[in-house]
Amino acid sequence: MSGNGRIVNAELQRSSPTDKSLTAREKKLLGDGVEEKNSKNGNGNNQSDEWHGVPTEILGLKQSISFDFNNSISTPINFSEAWTFFQTCDMSAFMKPYHAIQQLNLFQQKLLRLLGYRRLKVSLVPERDLIFAVASCAMNNDFTVHRRILQSIYVFMTNKSSCPRYGTHWEEVGFQGQDPASDLRGVGMFGALQILFLSSAQETKDSLAPDIYELSRHPMNQFPLAVLSLNVTRMALDAFRDGLLNKFCNKRNESVSVVNRFYLAIMYRIYKKWKENNLTIHDSCFLLKDVEKWCRAHPRRAFSRLEEYLAQNVICNGVKKRKRQTKKTDAPNDEAAHSLSWLDLTKPSLEVFI
Repeated sequence: MSGNGRIVNAELQRSSPTDKSLTAREKKLLGDGVEEKNSKNGNGNNQSDEWHGVPTEILGLKQSISFDFNNSISTPINFSEAWTFFQTCDMSAFMKPYHAIQQLNLFQQKLLRLLGYRRLKVSLVPERDLIFAVASCAMNNDFTVHRRILQSIYVFMTNKSSCPRYGTHWEEVGFQGQDPASDLRGVGMFGALQILFLSSAQETKDSLAPDIYELSRHPMNQFPLAVLSLNVTRMALDAFRDGLLNKFCNKRNESVSVVNRFYLAIMYRIYKKWKENNLTIHDSCFLLKDVEKWCRAHPRRAFSRLEEYLAQNVICNGVKKRKRQTKKTDAPNDEAAHSLSWLDLTKPSLEVFI
């Protein structure tokens, strides 16, 4: 930028953006918004137009919310890529003192070890700290990866190619408002990562994810899937913080995969109980407490039940694929009759569930 341009910018930052004595060049630097304000709002009554017309650089403010309503996502992000992003970030600002069994006295620690408690390997401590740091990290709209994580959740769950950053469409996947970031306060970006893991992981994207999504959209048994998932993330983090998953982490020599696995185990048990007992949202409080208590007391059995379900669905999905291929071969012109999938349930009707 030339010397004259720097002088003009310095003067603009010291002056008020609504000054009537601005030169034509200064108005051009401020943008079309100020010109629109001067032409439409001579009396200064329309304050919303005035502030939308002032660039945040001139005001000296950092924009906290991006109003970019671009509906397209170049490439949906999966859990592995998103987790790698956080591994390469400086998360020191979100690191908090870790409180677990160290708060217990010596007798209590020995008693817990007799009952099966194991300390986490020293080599896994950095990963443990990162997990809780990400759980303390709020969604930041300035980070493209944060936005991609949220939008990818919607894309994977609904099989739609576009996802506006804000809007009522988020209620389709169980968020409570037009901005899903407001629901992440309790478990931060780790809550979003676990929903992403459910919807994009190779072994769940065609089994548990569509099954639980379909149930959440059922006219009678519906529930907010994203809100439920965030509560389950909190359960998984509590179990991990209390050392209930340490021996499984030590055996696999990694932590985040075990925490994700425990999250899936809880989600599966909730789904199973909800569907078998034909529950509604009014039963959710009692069900969540019961499932959390059972999974904390029997983590190994919770893992086993999940593995059985996933293995069974692998076989079922293989049979379904072979049947679809056979039908396409026998009736190649009848593709429209068999095009319905679980992802069509974004607009549920009674016919779908009969």
